Amino acid sequence: MDGGRAFLLDFDHTLFDTDRFFWVDVRATFARFRIDARNWEESYEAVWPTGYSLEKHLEYLTATGQLERTVQEAMRQELQRAFADLRPYLFPDVEPFLARWKRQGIPCFLLSFGDPSWQGYKVKGARISNCFQEIFYTHREEAKAEVVGEVVRRFPLVVVVDNNPRELDRIKAAYPQLQTVWIDRVPPEAVESTDPALLERFREARRYATLSPRYRHFRCQTLDEVS
Repeated sequence: MDGGRAFLLDFDHTLFDTDRFFWVDVRATFARFRIDARNWEESYEAVWPTGYSLEKHLEYLTATGQLERTVQEAMRQELQRAFADLRPYLFPDVEPFLARWKRQGIPCFLLSFGDPSWQGYKVKGARISNCFQEIFYTHREEAKAEVVGEVVRRFPLVVVVDNNPRELDRIKAAYPQLQTVWIDRVPPEAVESTDPALLERFREARRYATLSPRYRHFRCQTLDEVS
């Protein structure tokens, strides 16, 4: 047993404003090189099953004739420049929250769903790796509950924070003693909005905000509400 309690935190839409990063700013960068929204999304869907990266996306667009090879290097440099530092995409409460528990000696773990290379790119770019005792990546949604077991065996009190209530349901079903926190970063006006810009701004996060959980989870909008 390592200690008394620990936090297990999700990454996308919990700590990291993924929609603003990917669906707004990354896509806008591609658009500056004449890759329109439809082609961008179709090519993204084609690349994703093999493990996504910005470099793979560029290579796919070039191989399919949608991007001239002479433009590819300029676009690569622009992507590297624009997204070298991903700290601006952390929600404002993230760094104070992690620093607070680090000062108090309370371990935090990161559990991120998605392709490990792509998730690692975002976590490294956000520069918060050293805030966690350990980082777990999984590409199977159902595997999150399995990973939680690794932490549960070491701490009597584990607080799990995630934006996806279905994942929290799986975790709660496997480990009823855990404290589960459903964090919803979507403002109320964006949930029912038909504004195309607002829909893209919260494209993925909106889906989770409208789900109905099986179990009762503490619901909040900021990490300041988590103790």
